[in-house]
Amino acid sequence: MEISQILAIAVFVFTYVLIVAKPKKINEAHAALIGAGITIVLLLKPHHIFEALGISTQEMPVPLVSTWNVVIILATLMVISTLLDDYGFFEYCASRAIYASKNSGRRLFLYTFLVVSLISLFAGNDVVILTTTPIILIFCRNSGINPKPYMYASFFAANTFSMPLYIGNLTNILIGDSFRLDYFGFTKYMLLPTFAAAAVNYFLMKHIFRKQIPQSFASYDDSVRRIKNKFLVGTGIAVLFAVILLGGVANYYKIPLSAVTLGGALVLLILERRFVYRLKRVSWNVVLFVIGLFIVVKGLEVSGAAGNIGGLLFAVTGENVIAAVLSVSLLSALMCNLVNNIPMTAMMLPIVQHAGLSTSMNSALAYSLVIGSNLGANFTTFGALAGILWLESARRYGWGTTLTEFLKIGLFITPIAILGSSIVLALEILLI
Repeated sequence: MEISQILAIAVFVFTYVLIVAKPKKINEAHAALIGAGITIVLLLKPHHIFEALGISTQEMPVPLVSTWNVVIILATLMVISTLLDDYGFFEYCASRAIYASKNSGRRLFLYTFLVVSLISLFAGNDVVILTTTPIILIFCRNSGINPKPYMYASFFAANTFSMPLYIGNLTNILIGDSFRLDYFGFTKYMLLPTFAAAAVNYFLMKHIFRKQIPQSFASYDDSVRRIKNKFLVGTGIAVLFAVILLGGVANYYKIPLSAVTLGGALVLLILERRFVYRLKRVSWNVVLFVIGLFIVVKGLEVSGAAGNIGGLLFAVTGENVIAAVLSVSLLSALMCNLVNNIPMTAMMLPIVQHAGLSTSMNSALAYSLVIGSNLGANFTTFGALAGILWLESARRYGWGTTLTEFLKIGLFITPIAILGSSIVLALEILLI
């Protein structure tokens, strides 16, 4: 192994340690930017920096990921989802599910899973978890029922149903952009694997929590939450659906997806007339985190470390689609819980992309990485940002779960869910 490769790996590990340890109040964004600065000084030439930001250079006309495109998509989707959140749309959906349960514990468990799944399709797991967690905990406390089954159901559903859409999760966007995946083709391949994982999650959790889910309960607050501004919420939903549909059109005509999401966000910003407030609601730390991280990962790519690791992976799987899907799905899911799903995805992209692979193998690797980066968040509470937010939000309302408790459920259910979704994906790739 060359010195540059050792150096690139060392910088990545150092950056990861900073992200996890957060010394002296250094947050994830600061850590990624510090790592990026070290990478620029020690490993990168000026044109490498442009390539890391997704800008074409003479040396690399087509960068690995259009980072600028991903960043704009991320920020503008946050504008849309936070507007729907602020005006009570997600609270309304959750309260409707509670009201529809008619004091049946089993029905409430099913509706919690279904509603969180549906919202996660369009809003992303982080927003859904932050919104639904307080509603579930307050309702369960007022009704005198154990919130644990419903909290786990919502968490697993949110992470699972961020899989089917190209824009359903930041990791999906990164993978789709890097592999140049077809926008609607993404959903075509990922929908059935998502349903397979969801079925495993739902029925196994229902079995695990069968003694803690009450037959019935006394509800002291089953009122449906009101939407605070029906016009803005209605427009926001229309914009969201328009973005999802027009995203496919943009993909077909090779127009950056960010142009579509930016247009949708601008419509809402103009109508709401709270430009500064809405932009403050965007998690800019996540944006900086992504930018810094891709500069660090560029060091792995330039040094050749990523290529060497990829070579080892392909030596094991060869051109066997089933072996590739299972190995990459499980490997990436496990690595989520070592380095979190966003840095894991950024690190894996240059590893799994190799010239000369067949179209079916490229599809297998891309969608396997989608499975791992989403379902890997269900192994532990620190496999993704969603898990950290889930616990922090729950603790504010007096509820928590231990790592041991979560591992007992996550390590039992998630490997089976990954296996089920991977088998479905492999069959799709082989048969389609």
